Amino acid sequence: MVAAAVHIETRPTPRFFRRLFQNRLTLLSALLFLALVLIAVLGPVLYPQNPTRPDYAAINAFPSAEHLLGTDNLGRDTLARLMIGLRISLIVAAYVEALNIVLGATLGLLAGFYGGLFDVIVTRIADMLFAFPGLLLAILVAAIFGPAVTEQFGGIGRLLLVAGSLSLVSWPLMARLVRSQVLVLREQEFVTAARSLGANRQWIILRHLVPNTASLVVVASTLDIASVVVNEAVLSLLGLGIQPPDPSIGKMITEAMPFLEANAWQVFFPSAALMLIVLTVSFLGDGLRDASDPSSLT
Repeated sequence: MVAAAVHIETRPTPRFFRRLFQNRLTLLSALLFLALVLIAVLGPVLYPQNPTRPDYAAINAFPSAEHLLGTDNLGRDTLARLMIGLRISLIVAAYVEALNIVLGATLGLLAGFYGGLFDVIVTRIADMLFAFPGLLLAILVAAIFGPAVTEQFGGIGRLLLVAGSLSLVSWPLMARLVRSQVLVLREQEFVTAARSLGANRQWIILRHLVPNTASLVVVASTLDIASVVVNEAVLSLLGLGIQPPDPSIGKMITEAMPFLEANAWQVFFPSAALMLIVLTVSFLGDGLRDASDPSSLT
């Protein structure tokens, strides 16, 4: 009887998906996010323009049949560069969130469950990183190690460095959220029942704690994508992110600003793309949070 109660407590409920599908804004955001991913993956393949090759006959050109979103101050196709920049932003976001889940969620789960000295160490490290302004710490890491990493490993090394520096300041929040959830879960009846039935710690973690914190991790990761994309754009705006000739959305905005009067479209398109990414993942994260926690609905 106890075992059946434990199974029911930890089984995913279909009400989550019912609430999710009832939210039209969330569904629209999910479709838009899927479209952005497809554009980032398939766009450069389907659109034949080279993002780094200049067209000197069409410098700062307005949108046309040849260049659908126009060109920049060097004659490079804006749409081609924007799709590559979108791909880079999503890669950075995915890499950061993967590190947050592997590092932050794992440490938070273990710290909350085991407690003791390990909990103290994880909590103190997280507090120490929280003491620094997040973006400032990422800028510091990128500025110190950026030139050496770029020289040694090239563009991919720079990409991983930017993602790692952003993850350095975001995993403590994930660890804190998961730790707080585990502190509540470990006192619940289904965990107590599992202990009384002789379940070991590894079984409790994998069978009960991980499934019951999964929705929190997914929602927190989705909401964090927006800040990661913005922070990556800020690093690129400051010249500390992705380096030329690889395009990024933030770098495109920086390079187009001096030519705002000549061709405002070159500022508008990357800015609109950045805003679309942020709004899409923000609404998607809010919808996932509401579906997993009906009490948050108003």
